[in-house]
Amino acid sequence: MQLVVNDLLLSKHDSSKLERVVWVDNQNQWCYLVNINKPSFPYCLEVNDIIHQLEIKEVEKVEEDPLSISVQEDELTDAERKKRDQAWEIIQDMHLAPDIFLSKQRWKLIKFSSGKFSVSEKTIYNYLIKFWVRGMVKNSLLPDYYLSGKTEKREYARKTGRPSIYSSSIKRANVDNEWKRIFRASLEKYYFIRSKPSLKYAYQQMLKDYFSIKKEELGYKVLDVDNPIPSYDQFYYWYRKWYKPDYSIHKREGRREYLQNHRAITGSATEDSMGIGVFAIDGTVGDIYLVSSLDRNKVIGRPLIYLTVDIFSRAIVSVYATIENMSGDSLRLALVNAFSNKKEHCNTKLGMEISDQAWPIHYIPHTLLADRGSELISDDLTQIVDNLHIKIQNVAPYRPELKGVCEQYFNILQNHIGSFLPGTVQKDFNKRGGQDYRKLAVLNLHEYSRILVRCILYYNNEHYLSDYPLSQNMIEEKVPPIPIEIFKWGLRRGNGKLRATTSDLIRSVYPTGKASVTSKGILMNGLYYTSKTALKEGWFSTARQRGNWKIDAHYDPQDMSQVYLRRDRKNYEICTLVDQYKMYQSARMEEVTDLNRSKRQQEVDFQEREMNGQIKLAQEIEDIVNNAKEEAKMDLGEGTKNIKDIRQNRKEEQELIRQKKTSNKQVPSKDIESNTNSASKKIKNIDLFRQKQEEGLNHESR
Repeated sequence: MQLVVNDLLLSKHDSSKLERVVWVDNQNQWCYLVNINKPSFPYCLEVNDIIHQLEIKEVEKVEEDPLSISVQEDELTDAERKKRDQAWEIIQDMHLAPDIFLSKQRWKLIKFSSGKFSVSEKTIYNYLIKFWVRGMVKNSLLPDYYLSGKTEKREYARKTGRPSIYSSSIKRANVDNEWKRIFRASLEKYYFIRSKPSLKYAYQQMLKDYFSIKKEELGYKVLDVDNPIPSYDQFYYWYRKWYKPDYSIHKREGRREYLQNHRAITGSATEDSMGIGVFAIDGTVGDIYLVSSLDRNKVIGRPLIYLTVDIFSRAIVSVYATIENMSGDSLRLALVNAFSNKKEHCNTKLGMEISDQAWPIHYIPHTLLADRGSELISDDLTQIVDNLHIKIQNVAPYRPELKGVCEQYFNILQNHIGSFLPGTVQKDFNKRGGQDYRKLAVLNLHEYSRILVRCILYYNNEHYLSDYPLSQNMIEEKVPPIPIEIFKWGLRRGNGKLRATTSDLIRSVYPTGKASVTSKGILMNGLYYTSKTALKEGWFSTARQRGNWKIDAHYDPQDMSQVYLRRDRKNYEICTLVDQYKMYQSARMEEVTDLNRSKRQQEVDFQEREMNGQIKLAQEIEDIVNNAKEEAKMDLGEGTKNIKDIRQNRKEEQELIRQKKTSNKQVPSKDIESNTNSASKKIKNIDLFRQKQEEGLNHESR
């Protein structure tokens, strides 16, 4: 049993004693903990004592972190970001292990940082305790402003700010929502363009388009001084408030110029990994063609493969195969696979049974080594790794050798399994007589993913690294040069760089999207979901009465049986499929999309038959109606319909129907054919009787 940083330990005898591991000194076998329910400075215990308590069940590990915070960067106010970043700068400067955990050395560090940053020692004490208690990530230092009461925005009857000294014919007013819309539209149209005009030019063009009127006698536009006009200071204020310098440079100068001369430098490519915890991640297109999981006659193309490797141990951390394009969402799922428990992932997503010891890599690294792909340096994903306290180290362009371990594993995987798999890309395809390898494809994405996992289990557990540079300590402890054994050794002898993960942290990495609350359920990606809160608060009946509305939700494209609603900064609510969509349990998003596309195509293919049926039905109805009209003319003659005795007529018709049913039952089946002629004669006699009766009635009326 292994202790790692951020493990939560709950005492069986005291429910208020929930301790967090903040540092593990594997060399001296000491462990430092804090009680998150009673915040204080860390205290130390022997690692063996804690492991013994875990073994005898006096203490147990807790998966759910009650103090974990999940918040998007755009949800934070400027004040929250400022407070957090200030505290984070101080913590990074002084949080030096093991000195920070020793009381005398900690006092010196706090005193030095107090003078360096001009902050009181008490404030730094509070920063440290909050950092340790709340999970040791950047967002753990956020102030608790969201718990304070909210105040409504104040509306002003007249323009705020210092009154102008000089009188002017131009009226001024406060900036409202309509002016904000005009500001944004004008900036996008006249400022964020490649010709790079000045902000003053964009302001002038805005006045021309929105705040001017055309004078017929002059033949050109002039300012509409009868209505308020925004000032340049107002325009400039909202430009600075909305757009960061990075965005402005990126939009005006172009992506290449921004990346070369203006982007932030987030890491060094020459940094060596001094232990486990530096993960390299990369994506490439697989050398195989796959078929649809719903119809093996349909070839869906080549998959995209993401691979994550621990640089120090050479162990493959995770693999993720998808048919989606390389994007931020696909990289999110690759990171989820890297942080998740592999036993649970293989069981739920791939239907494979593996042991915990076969792939025991489910930790958050301290450094993520990546190339300069657009999805790897986006603001969205930079925010994710920043919140998880992961350092991004971007390699230089056109330098794949800087993460050669990851690149080499792609070659090993694809070359090793290529000869086994039908549909693999062949080099002699264009030669005369060469067979089209795409027609040989038989594997779907699910099956291909299982093959990749089997290969990884082999390389992690059985592959001998003959050229691995074993250290002196490894040689003394007789550590075999096998990736998983090196990783386990590094976990035992590590310096606290790997951190445990929780389900809430993993959910925060899932892709986000907009779900619609409807009368049928919570609609997302073509499926309907429900939840306890939705049923308790009557969301669906409210949607039927007042209309649908949008909510944010996290989802796992590998398993669409659940989506996750973030109720607040600490809690998620799980939404499950409604009963009529239970068929999609454990279905992947690609399968759901493909099935919906097939249904839509089938509906389009059936349109001609349906429309022909509608035309035929209309013609048949018209024929019956026309025949009825002709017979009505023959029966009615020049008379009019009797609508006075409708009830009596209805009774006579009912009696006539009963007599017909009775007569049909009494006539034997063998006599039906012989009585056809006699029946037709009776009908003619009845028609003749009715005609005579009408003539008599007409004669009496005369």
